Amino acid sequence: MTWLVWRQHRTAFLLLLAAAALTTAGLAWLAQDASDAVAAVEGAKASPGAAAALDTAYRRLALLGLALAGLPVLIGVFIGAPLFAGDLESGTAKFVGVQSYSRWNWVATKLATAAGFSAAAALSTGIAMKALLTPLVNHMAVNADFTAAGGFDTTGPVTVALALLGLLIGATAGLLTRRTLPAMVATFTVLLMVKTVWSQTRMMFAPTVTRTTGGGRFADGDAPHIPAGALEVDTSYVTGDGALRGWGTCVDAADRAACLRHEGVVGWSIEYLPFSHMTAMQWAATGALAGLILLTTAALAYAARRALR
Repeated sequence: MTWLVWRQHRTAFLLLLAAAALTTAGLAWLAQDASDAVAAVEGAKASPGAAAALDTAYRRLALLGLALAGLPVLIGVFIGAPLFAGDLESGTAKFVGVQSYSRWNWVATKLATAAGFSAAAALSTGIAMKALLTPLVNHMAVNADFTAAGGFDTTGPVTVALALLGLLIGATAGLLTRRTLPAMVATFTVLLMVKTVWSQTRMMFAPTVTRTTGGGRFADGDAPHIPAGALEVDTSYVTGDGALRGWGTCVDAADRAACLRHEGVVGWSIEYLPFSHMTAMQWAATGALAGLILLTTAALAYAARRALR
């Protein structure tokens, strides 16, 4: 059965592996280039050329991150959607029930084979992308947002979980529509919706750090400084009883300092996310994605039962 699945889908699998191998090699080369640029800028005698090279590395990171964030969509549309829809559309799925292998064995083998190739592609590109991201974030995280899709969704366990989710959504769409093109369109639409919702909930898993100041010092220069490899999440004023006031408090007052004292403000409160916390954030997010993967698997089992009965 595994050989049959390979023979049937080998073109798509080989294209996926080839694209992943080329992307991984390119990212590895760019990662070394970015590390050299960071080292040159942080050296004792940084040249204008080093600064330009570093700016180029940040621009490459942004573009590559956006491109790799679409990997789950590509896997869902071009690997997952045709996985069962092609057999159902052509009628070859009818022969599954008369073979020595059961229908569920056929479904499981197809999914396992496709999942293996998808996970391998996501894992290799994810490792290489992390190598490119790390030196640039450590140098100046504000120019390399590791909580956005281009950094967070393309590295670590999240990239593998999203790739498997895309595959399962595509396979489920194929079983429900029983036509390849409608399945691809439905997969694309659903995955865009999932990624939109995911972008709004990603920060729920962030283990942030909060630093505060006091003593009645709340001028702009009195705010606590955050590390270069951290992202600022929120900045507020803090009162004597620990309550927070928005950064725009008293912005229209003629004497802002007097207004802030009247409001009880005694200092700043800055919430930020260190890059070192990204791993914990990704594993927590992967746990949530695992729940979504299980729900999608249940939907796929229901769709397979209806399509193959």
